[in-house]
Amino acid sequence: MDEGVIDRVRSVIVRVSPSQAAFSELVGISADKLSKSLNAVRRFTSLELALIADAGDVSVDWLLTGRLREAVAPPDGPGTGDDVRALVDRFASAYETLRLLGRRPRLAPLPAAPSGPPGPAGRELAERAVNAVRAAAGQPGLRGANTAALATVIERAFAVDVVLTPLPGGADALCWQTACHRLVVIGTTSRFTRQRYALAHALGHVLAGDADEPLLDQELAPGVQRADGEVRADAFASAFLMPYDEIVAVAGRGEVTDACFVELVSGFGVSAGAMAARLRELGLVDAARQGELSRWTAARCHRGSPGRDRLLAAMAAARTRRQPARLVGELFGAYADGATTLVPLASLLECPVDDLFAALVAEHPAARRGYADEPAFLP
Repeated sequence: MDEGVIDRVRSVIVRVSPSQAAFSELVGISADKLSKSLNAVRRFTSLELALIADAGDVSVDWLLTGRLREAVAPPDGPGTGDDVRALVDRFASAYETLRLLGRRPRLAPLPAAPSGPPGPAGRELAERAVNAVRAAAGQPGLRGANTAALATVIERAFAVDVVLTPLPGGADALCWQTACHRLVVIGTTSRFTRQRYALAHALGHVLAGDADEPLLDQELAPGVQRADGEVRADAFASAFLMPYDEIVAVAGRGEVTDACFVELVSGFGVSAGAMAARLRELGLVDAARQGELSRWTAARCHRGSPGRDRLLAAMAAARTRRQPARLVGELFGAYADGATTLVPLASLLECPVDDLFAALVAEHPAARRGYADEPAFLP
């Protein structure tokens, strides 16, 4: 194991725990394995690095390389603005193609955003959104649904195109809406709870009508931001991801035990700090208990082999790209109907046209139209 990795792990241990033995218990790595890894006798496994990163509130990328962010460029680094504009232009071109073809899907109007102070307004908007996604999903709750599944039901409920992809400068989210489209782009990351929060936060902006111009969220900090739109989106995200009735169904209205807290954090796919803050907001724990619970790590909330497997799977899923199914489907449908070439779809997917054509021939025999058969001057 690289000495730099070991040094960075040691720095995490010193910062978050009074002793190596205490840290071993905190992250669920045996003292013997931790000692051998720190002395370069054995290598840290991927899961162990993920658990250590979570305990230290750092990224696995930082443990491995020393880079402060998973992205290559800082948020305000050279070229980041150009990269954001290129990303927006790519989706704008796809939407414009559908408009020119007369295939732009109609968008159902969104409910009027509640008025009043931003916090209560965000929570009220979240209640409406929760009811809509439950209806779209055909089930009473989404507890246990991963972020990709949540993205799918959001698309279905609100006609919001949801994309999971690396964002320029390591930004958390980008959202943009017009009378003709609704778009949310969420950054891929190993921190799955942050990604889930970013998705809910961006959806809050869209449903409140905040994103009539492309809106880039960087370094989201719940409870710290002061702008009304951000406060409202924070309140929305908390209430949307952790609905009161679903929490009470698990925790009841009595004391929130340690075992119950573990079930809440793992079931709702949020961080311990976010769940503790929500429980305090709902009056289910006092300030002292909130402070205690907010210090729990993901490792502590995912005990045992099944819990560790779920944690590792969630971290891997958060790094997986997702294309907007509705938008991709419309562009593919236009191609299959002979209304356009593969160029718009290939541009959206950032895929060479030849590669996409070969894949479609293999995957969809019914779509086997050669280039010679394609209309030459359609968009």
